[in-house]
Amino acid sequence: MQSFSSIVAQAAEITEGGAVLRAAITEDWLQGKAVFGGLQGALGLLAMRAAVGDALPLRALQVTFVAAAEGEAIADATVVRRGRAVTHAQCTLSSGGRPAALMVGLFGAARESKAIAGMPMPELRSPADLREAPFLPERMPGFLRHYRQRWAGGAIPYSGQPLKPSSMWVRLREANPGEDAGPGEQPVPAGLDAPAAREANVVALCDMPPSPVMSTLERRAPGASLTWLLEFLADPRTVDPRTWLLLHTETRHAAEGYTSQTARVWDVSGCPVAVSHQTTAIFD
Repeated sequence: MQSFSSIVAQAAEITEGGAVLRAAITEDWLQGKAVFGGLQGALGLLAMRAAVGDALPLRALQVTFVAAAEGEAIADATVVRRGRAVTHAQCTLSSGGRPAALMVGLFGAARESKAIAGMPMPELRSPADLREAPFLPERMPGFLRHYRQRWAGGAIPYSGQPLKPSSMWVRLREANPGEDAGPGEQPVPAGLDAPAAREANVVALCDMPPSPVMSTLERRAPGASLTWLLEFLADPRTVDPRTWLLLHTETRHAAEGYTSQTARVWDVSGCPVAVSHQTTAIFD
């Protein structure tokens, strides 16, 4: 079994105007027949971060999933433009000699502004008050063995329930092996404490929740993300990998085999972290 830290610890090769990252992904990171989309986004970001440098916080990440990635993945990133405050980078993630995902990263410097608005966290039970969802290999995608999940609201997939938002606390299992330990109670694993690894961890976590519309189905059906836009409300490099993140996901629309959904993300202290928008396909 391959740890998340061992994957993100692989160094990118700096090229003229960009960077290339190669990663061999094992089967325990699959979601169906493809590599977990959150890990694909994390790999693309790592390559773009290597190309851009460390100075600017990540503000947004756009991903289009083109084909299934499996086995070795190659993330080839280039800097599109460096402005005074904002830098754009792009990345093609390839697998098996063909493009698997296309990505654009937006990195921007902070500046003073009078435009300020918050994103209050819903009042839900804390992860300490909830039971952890067990990993069931015969019913769940293999990559979920690497994560902890505690449902705080909504219905589980394929339960035939009316559509409602879902709320779940998630975190990387290897970041905090003790089931109930919290930040500060044990050291951050060395492979996850680097800023780029912290950033990659947040990206992967934001792709964790299943589409809420899956809960309306009474039998299993495959689904896949097609597009993904992440907007960061805090520098993900500051997020402790040991902490729980709350993902509150709402389906905006579902028809003709496609869904539009938005997840809002907070850390366990209630600080906004990100907003995630996705177009998904449901093959029911």
